[in-house]
Amino acid sequence: MLKIKMEFKKGILFIRLDGILNKKTIEKFDNEVLSVVLVNKLKYIVVNLDGVCEVDEKGVDALKELNDIIYNFNGKSALCSLTNTKVKNIIKEYDYINDFYEYENELNALGMIKI
Repeated sequence: MLKIKMEFKKGILFIRLDGILNKKTIEKFDNEVLSVVLVNKLKYIVVNLDGVCEVDEKGVDALKELNDIIYNFNGKSALCSLTNTKVKNIIKEYDYINDFYEYENELNALGMIKI
């Protein structure tokens, strides 16, 4: 199960994920998150992964796709609160960690996104 909370503040979309981000929950992620980003052509996002307890290759691919969309809009995206070691190691395993800006928390991520 995946819970998604989004908040748009000062030109930045904050996406807070809670639960499992895998092949079974990707459709929910795509429908709720990617559609909002694409329709509104958002350029700045922060994805908070503090509540994510499990991720698989499809979940990492979804994050990568979101990052690619933001990049194509000439924007910036950041992952933050990647506190679960298991989740962090899986993201690193797929060599995508270099595609993301990673920050300790949302406040630190805001420093990267200077609008």
